[in-house]
This record gives sequence, structure tokens and C-alpha cells, in this order.
Amino acid sequence: MGTDRLDRNGVGWLGGNSEIVVPIVKYVVNISHKGLLFGSYSDYQKELSDKVLDPRDRGKLIYKEIAEFLILEGYRSPRGFNLGAESVFSIYKKRKLRDARMNDSMRVEIVRLEVGTT
Repeated sequence: MGTDRLDRNGVGWLGGNSEIVVPIVKYVVNISHKGLLFGSYSDYQKELSDKVLDPRDRGKLIYKEIAEFLILEGYRSPRGFNLGAESVFSIYKKRKLRDARMNDSMRVEIVRLEVGTT
């Protein structure tokens, strides 16, 4: 390969066309993930929901028992109200939905692709 076929970095093409054609690829990619939505849990909400998930999933306790346990430990709802079975169920359900959303896979889509030369 002669020096006339080298670019300024000393790299060139072997074989092929006698003219050096460098392809340029332009593309637009959309990346979406449900976990990118705003509205994260406060530290207290995370702690409370952890206290609900564990006994429900591992111990199979009913929501009323979990509420009674949390009240004994001094917990209240994130807005300061007494915890009842309905509140505990709501905390459990929302946390499960949030975890599923956060663990969902991201979607990658190439929306425009252009291939040209210099």
C-alpha cells in the first residue's frame, strides 16, 4: 500500500476501490424505560414498604396482622394516619407495581438511519 492511500493517522484501506470512501452513519435512537418516571419513594416510604413486603411475602401474614405489628413498632402511614389493613394492602400493592416497573426492560428503537459518504 502506498503512502498516498494512508489517512493522516497512517491508517488506510486494503483492497477494494482505488478511491477511499469512508461511510458516515447517522442515526436517532429512542430509549425508553418505565423506571425513568419521576416519583421515587421517600426514605420513610421505602422503609415502611420493606416492613410490609417481608412479612407478607415470606411469612404470609394477613394485612391486618401486619398493620397491628407496624402500629406496635410505632409506624404510621406516610401522611401520618393510623395504619389499617386497607392501608397496608395499598402500600403492598403499590410497591409491587413499582418494583415491576423498575425491573422492566428498556425499549430501544432506531427511528432514523442515514448512511452516506464523506
